[in-house]
Amino acid sequence: MRRVVLDPVTRVEGHGVAEVFLDAAGEVAGARLAIGELRGFERICLGRPVEEMPRLTSRICGMCPAAHHVAAAKALDDLWEVDPSPAARNIRELAMCAQLIQSHLTHFYALALPDLMGQKWPVPERHLFRLMEELGPDLSRYILESRGYAGQLLSQLGGKGIHPEFALAGGVSRTLSTEEMYRVEALARSLVSFARFSLGFFKEQVLAGGNRISPETLGGEETHYLAMLSGDAPHLTEGELVLLDPGGREVERFGEAQYQARLVAEREPWSYAEFFYLTGPGGQRLAVQVGPLARVNAARYWATPLAQEAFAEMLAVLGPKPLRGTMAKHWARLVEALFAAERALELAHDYQPPAVPAPALPAGLPGSGLGVVEAPRGLLFHRYETDTAGLVTAARIITPTAVNQAAISQVMRAAAQQALAHGGEEAELAAEVETAIRSFDPCLSCATHIVRSPMTAVSLKRAGMDGSQGEMEGR
Repeated sequence: MRRVVLDPVTRVEGHGVAEVFLDAAGEVAGARLAIGELRGFERICLGRPVEEMPRLTSRICGMCPAAHHVAAAKALDDLWEVDPSPAARNIRELAMCAQLIQSHLTHFYALALPDLMGQKWPVPERHLFRLMEELGPDLSRYILESRGYAGQLLSQLGGKGIHPEFALAGGVSRTLSTEEMYRVEALARSLVSFARFSLGFFKEQVLAGGNRISPETLGGEETHYLAMLSGDAPHLTEGELVLLDPGGREVERFGEAQYQARLVAEREPWSYAEFFYLTGPGGQRLAVQVGPLARVNAARYWATPLAQEAFAEMLAVLGPKPLRGTMAKHWARLVEALFAAERALELAHDYQPPAVPAPALPAGLPGSGLGVVEAPRGLLFHRYETDTAGLVTAARIITPTAVNQAAISQVMRAAAQQALAHGGEEAELAAEVETAIRSFDPCLSCATHIVRSPMTAVSLKRAGMDGSQGEMEGR
């Protein structure tokens, strides 16, 4: 069996190796994304005071620190059985909106757009600087400056744009004055304008730009979809988890507390990331996809007017649901960015400083707590157990990329098959596979929590990562 290897995968967060396996006839036998870095945050948390978790776990990722921050704070709410005030919930949701905008628009312009606009460019030239040359200095400056508004909004809420420090058990460390919220409102209004511009740019320059990536390109995934909805609309911090089958039909709804119990983890000798599958209502193991495409497929509507209008237009072009493919994922991110900007503007406009202080917290209670949020890349799970001194005895952090790995493998395989069907050589095959991986915007560092002995030569050979043929086992 022949291997086509892309090492490393570029324009993603973290370090990964993409492998495609070709049989004797030159057909695609399998594909996988191997994650070879180890960070081990779950082990780092052990023995630490549980109240440190929001601040500590925000360091897991520089792309979605607010999501880890709020998920950990929600776990502390559950652990100590305290309810944040409406103002505190408001500030947390505002931070999640800013984080989603920052992450999605960074991915679109810096990571994905060189693929979407650069199909006619040589593969080595598909990068941000070549893109900026194509766009020109004025448009490039506008994009870079406007993207920075989301970081400024986070700084206003949490003290700094990266690794914020505002959420704690039962609420937030401080509330904002009316004057401070005026600044947040102004930033949110600018982000609404930028999100609308980005959607227009996408439709004019990508959909109508004559690029080889068509709206139907790179479906390939046959997964279930899982997203958090409040009623029938997506919500970033609260709601039910809604499971759809591969045909887009709703299977069931369940609460956050059931999420971890229904996730089955598997480990492979060739990756430091766990692979997760969801146990279905009949006990079957399901490959599940989370993230923007799952949220779009699960949503019956979006709770802000401009996002709902953009959602309806997307369905008119790509529908009916379930939507699939590379283009659908990118389009979904832009619809979500517009929703998050509109929602941030609503929250800032309606904010009222609280008249009462945050709730008092009980001390030294043993137990466990969990928190689930919709991070930019999908559902993010934090759960902690403590001893009687309030020190962490067990930590579980399940990231969207870890859950999406089965879907990523499916789409990698479809991309490789498509490249071969177009007569592409190994370089073109690798480029198509890399484009498919980027469509998930994977955060590989977030997904690496396995602590074990380093990969041995025996395990690498068995997995086919030492240059030998190895055994693909269907991936």
